[in-house]
Amino acid sequence: MKPVTLKSHRRFATAVVAMLCVSGAIGSARADTVMDWNAIAAALPIAVPPVHARVMAAMHGAVHDAINAIEPHHETYRFQVEAPASASKDAAAASAAHGVLTALVPSHKAALDAALAQSLGKISDERSKAEGLAAGRAVAERMLAWRAKDNFDAKAQDKPGTGVGVWQRTPPGLAPGALPQLGGVTPFTLKSVDQFAARGRPALTSGEFARDLDEIKRLGGRHSAERTADQTAVALFWSGNEIPQLNALVRAASQARKLSMHENARLFALAHTAAADALIVSFRIKYQVNAWRPITAIRAGNGAVAPDPNWESLLITPPHPDYPSAHCITTGAISQVLRNLLGSDEVNFSYVFPPALGMMRSYASLAQVEKEMEDARVFAGIHFRSTNEHSTELGRRVGAFAVANHLRPIEASRASR
Repeated sequence: MKPVTLKSHRRFATAVVAMLCVSGAIGSARADTVMDWNAIAAALPIAVPPVHARVMAAMHGAVHDAINAIEPHHETYRFQVEAPASASKDAAAASAAHGVLTALVPSHKAALDAALAQSLGKISDERSKAEGLAAGRAVAERMLAWRAKDNFDAKAQDKPGTGVGVWQRTPPGLAPGALPQLGGVTPFTLKSVDQFAARGRPALTSGEFARDLDEIKRLGGRHSAERTADQTAVALFWSGNEIPQLNALVRAASQARKLSMHENARLFALAHTAAADALIVSFRIKYQVNAWRPITAIRAGNGAVAPDPNWESLLITPPHPDYPSAHCITTGAISQVLRNLLGSDEVNFSYVFPPALGMMRSYASLAQVEKEMEDARVFAGIHFRSTNEHSTELGRRVGAFAVANHLRPIEASRASR
């Protein structure tokens, strides 16, 4: 994980205080403890999406099992611990979240300690509080022990090539491939990282590839004369770490349906473990296929599209292969979790990003979010259309598997045996 600056640390601490003050002021109508700590984790200044996804998945998996140990509603995610029915579920959730976050993001321990103190300060029954703390702590310790051996910190090398269609390090920095080890990380929900295969990128001699190349050359260039102002806004809106943005989508769905604490624990655990797995799958395939990025293809050209050695993408191309798209596979996974759990594609979701620009976009369906993410990566000049569409499909399969096989309601689980 990249070092966190003092400035970003202060921003996070301020954000945590603000979130807790708001939740306290709302009183009985406030979000529950699961939602409180979800907001805290989403606000962590982690720039790299797979790193943030792993943190969110580990935290929410632990939170679910801590609450569920006290009052079982769903299958245990992974860690069954003993907890009396009198234990505080709020204390258990806060303790589990705090334990995971302080271990994985230790630079923010002071702010996280303050958040824990505020969460616990709302619980008057000292015995119940202590019992909940113990349950949450036990689950957090087991989660951390499991993820300590997940190969996230393993050593691996990128494999840039020089041939047609093969990934090369991209300008302006020609940076080495990022996170080449990620495809070897232990999944959170999948049986194997190779469980689902992508459809496969179009042949370089196909009409589909020629159309993809022409589209992104016209619409994704830094100086494109065809890209509209709204298309540029779409590219910029989805240009950062997608984890907090997509987490806001999950929060909107939860709030619209007034989900209970147990329902939120399940929803956020499934959404974020599926997202983390989608990214693991994405990077597994990325470094297996090793597909060139649009900037490399456009500068080389093909029989149908003339080469343009000076072409630049609107956004700087991320330093890893094109196929699949990490942003699109994550969007597909989270969207499918929401569809399968909530039984609808409808959503009422608005989000402002980046804060400095005050840019707000609104959505009425999960399919609209998925389509706009696909468009965004084309308008940014960094992913081919086919890559994006295939990635959304693959992410949906990951999300559907998570819901079908994990955290099922206890009665439904018994009936299926």
